[in-house]
Formats: sequence, C-alpha cells, structure tokens
Amino acid sequence: MNHNSKIIELYDLKGKDDIRFSPPCWTVKLCMWHKKIQFKTTPVGFSEKYKIKFSQQSLVPVIKYKNDVVFDSWNIICWLDKNFSQKKLLKNDQIKSFAHFLYFWVQRQLQPIIFQIIGNEIKNILEGDDLDFFIKSREQRIGKPLSSLLENRDKSIDQFNKILIPIKKVLEKQSFLTGKTIGLPDFIMFGPFIWLEKCSDYKEFQSDEKLYFWYQSIKKAFGIK
Repeated sequence: MNHNSKIIELYDLKGKDDIRFSPPCWTVKLCMWHKKIQFKTTPVGFSEKYKIKFSQQSLVPVIKYKNDVVFDSWNIICWLDKNFSQKKLLKNDQIKSFAHFLYFWVQRQLQPIIFQIIGNEIKNILEGDDLDFFIKSREQRIGKPLSSLLENRDKSIDQFNKILIPIKKVLEKQSFLTGKTIGLPDFIMFGPFIWLEKCSDYKEFQSDEKLYFWYQSIKKAFGIK
C-alpha cells in the first residue's frame, strides 16, 4: 500500500493561542511521531463539533486518511499499526493487553481525578464560544458550578498521588513503562500529564524525581515544548 500519496489528517482539540491539551490526541500524536508517519492537524474547539460531523460522533481524536475515518484513540492506535507496519506499537499480545488496560484505566480512573484538580482552571485556556460551551457542558455533567471543585481539591490531589503509586513503583526500577525503551504504554500515560501541565498551575508531580524524569524524557524524545 502506498501511503505517500496523502497525509493523515488529525482533528485535535485546541484552546486559545492554539494550546493543544487533549490527552488522547497527544497519545495519537506520539504514536505517529514514533512511527515517523507524516500528518497534519486540524484544530477543533469545544464549540466546533461541526468540523468532525463527518465521523458521525462528537469527540476527538479523529483521523482521516484517504477513504478511512477512525475515531477513539485506541481504535486509531490499532488502525495505525495495521496500516503502517514500521515500528510496531502493539509488538505482542502482552504489550497489547497491558496497553488496552492502561487506556481504560487512564480514561476511567486517572483522568476523572485530574479533572477534579484542574477542572476549574481549564476555562483559563479557553475563550469565546469554546469557553461558554465548556462551562455549560461540564457544569451540567457534574451538576454544580466548576468552582465547587476547589472545595475538595486537596482531597483530589491526595487521591491523585495514591493512584499513581503503582506507576511510580514501576518507574523506580526502569526508565519507561515498557522497560529500557519508550513504547505505547508510555504514550497512553503521557497524555494526562501534559493535560495537567497545559491547563493548570498544579506542578506537584514534578517533585517526584523518577516520574518527572520519565515525563521529561518523553517530551525530549519528540521535541515537545
């Protein structure tokens, strides 16, 4: 299959000043950089769901390539490995199983806790219709004002630190979640941390030497500022 005739288009969440902060969008970008796949991004604001209407759903990331449209970061990861054979992400069944577990764990366990910490700050990187959309939709989701998250912020930070203990224990023994070299589990885990950095002043995780080294190593490997 000749993949040079067209570049993958990634629909990527953006804030003001073109800040890109979506955890799953970052995971997909890392996967494509790792595999050295050419792609371009189309920025999508919270209020610009019409841009991805063609995907028949309302969430990023979405990729479009030739006649293929794929959404959901896990589906995209599997699609990338199937269509671009270089530098496999899903090297074996063990990696695939662990990465799939981590995908769900990050989405259902880690990110909700991070939202409790930074949810009230996310609006600082939004403006106009995107800001209005975010406040209305998130306050509807949690059933109270975003500012109410501040009341339990210390408790949320404590939960965050506790839930990260297994990850920290692994990184005490090795540089990456996959061992000596970077791999898909690292890309999946990276997303929530850059979300934290882009949207919030909360930087306490940087005080953990091994965890911060892991995070900075990924940023350095791909030239992420």
